[in-house]
Amino acid sequence: MNTFYKNHSLSFIALFLFTLTGCNENTTTNVAPPPPHVIIETIKESNIQPEIAFIGRTEATEDVSIRAQVEGVLLKRHFTGGDDVEKGDLLFELDPAPYQTAVNQQKAALKHAQSAYEIAKNRWQRGQKLSKTGAISELDIDELTSSMNQTESDVAINQAALDTALLNLSYTKIMAPISGRISRSLVSTGDLITANNIELATLVQLNPIWVNFQISEKTLTKSRQAIEGGNNVDAESLTVTINLSEKHDYEHTGYIDFIDNRVDQSTGTLAIRAKFINPDAKLLPGQYTNLTVKLPDDQRLLLISQAAVQEEQQGRFVLVVNNENKIEKRMVTLGDRHDVRWEVLKGLKEGEKIVVEGLQKVRVGVVVDATEQTETPFNSNSTQ
Repeated sequence: MNTFYKNHSLSFIALFLFTLTGCNENTTTNVAPPPPHVIIETIKESNIQPEIAFIGRTEATEDVSIRAQVEGVLLKRHFTGGDDVEKGDLLFELDPAPYQTAVNQQKAALKHAQSAYEIAKNRWQRGQKLSKTGAISELDIDELTSSMNQTESDVAINQAALDTALLNLSYTKIMAPISGRISRSLVSTGDLITANNIELATLVQLNPIWVNFQISEKTLTKSRQAIEGGNNVDAESLTVTINLSEKHDYEHTGYIDFIDNRVDQSTGTLAIRAKFINPDAKLLPGQYTNLTVKLPDDQRLLLISQAAVQEEQQGRFVLVVNNENKIEKRMVTLGDRHDVRWEVLKGLKEGEKIVVEGLQKVRVGVVVDATEQTETPFNSNSTQ
């Protein structure tokens, strides 16, 4: 009896374990996850007009230090600091009295010299008539001729002295030598001004205006390589633009009007200057600006999104999706950056597909579900 129940219990337990095992097999069946989804970009060439960015500093095309040419007390100032003045406008006026007195003295001296010359001339003329009759000797004629020549020289000397006195008198009125914007006055009414010593004010010409910048030897070499099609490029054909802020560009383009004849050995840079019209005086001397120089000819470049580029100790690389939709790692050599895109020099070719989004989801050898990128990165031609 016990044996029957014992055998029956063992059979029931075995049946229960078999059923339980079968249930566990059904519930633990693994289902393969879907491949990770990534956004890809198909590499293609683009037309780019090469640009080079610089930091420049503006400079007035004319920068004049206003100084007195004669000494005198400052009587009056005829401008307000910051005014735009025209060439020939009266700026300062010195006390003219001493110089007017000198002019009067020189006029009197000239009149006296002229009278003496007239007397000497008349005597010489009479002497010429008398010499024909033998009434006076040749020695007397020589003396009369010498006296006439001497008095004639005195007239010339006194005329020159009068001209100098008149010139000094004119210098008491200090005029604007150019048209431009004048600074505040650096002297006050009543000051004693010494000649060519004290700076009275400065005057700058704002239209046109220069922008000076330096180009490194490396950038200079790149620029020459970018213009391989034309060995003799006219500097004035290069378009130059100014960016005043992130949202505002200067509306007038400029051109290069000066390139130095040697590289500065201390800095390894070449000095270059661009010229811009500045009718509204938006640019002032000494102002720092972001400058862009556009090279003349478009280039066909292989470009990729900046978002696709990763970096490690060995260098930069991208993840390529091959024909089997598998991820490959590809080391690349990059050139210049054009806004949000890099120029590819080595490692990729046109038509290949690279991952631009979902990089953190994948690894080399993984099969992916790839979707072509529909939005094009911001397109501009600024080279940095």
